[in-house]
Amino acid sequence: MFTMNVKQNVFINLPAEDIFAYVSDFENLVDWSSVMIAARKISPGAVEVGSTVRGTVRFLGKWVDITFEIVEYEPGRCLTIKSTSGIAPFLFCYQFEPAADGGTTISQKAVIHLTEEVVELKASVITSAVRRQIEYDLVTLKDLLEA
Repeated sequence: MFTMNVKQNVFINLPAEDIFAYVSDFENLVDWSSVMIAARKISPGAVEVGSTVRGTVRFLGKWVDITFEIVEYEPGRCLTIKSTSGIAPFLFCYQFEPAADGGTTISQKAVIHLTEEVVELKASVITSAVRRQIEYDLVTLKDLLEA
């Protein structure tokens, strides 16, 4: 098994609470995540730790259904999700750091465990693709929210 760690960040000229509200509404993922085809919350009640979301992603030419769970939820500060089903176990952590000027730096850290059957390409190719995808997604998020 190969474990991939990727971290990217972007500055968005909005308060952390506003960005968090948008990011934590998982149906918005299809608007700013280049790999997310569909996403919907499947657990009842409000979004909180333990809530589950089902989605379909397309990455490196493969379509995969995934289920993930919210494992950390602090409005305006952090949001962490982990996969509970899908092709590769992952953990995505979003940190929201307010800046003095009212904007926010968002950091996204991805920890993905690639099993032998997933790693058909070299791990470095997959890591580069994930890094580019996360960077692109954060810039798309910035563009959408600052428009």
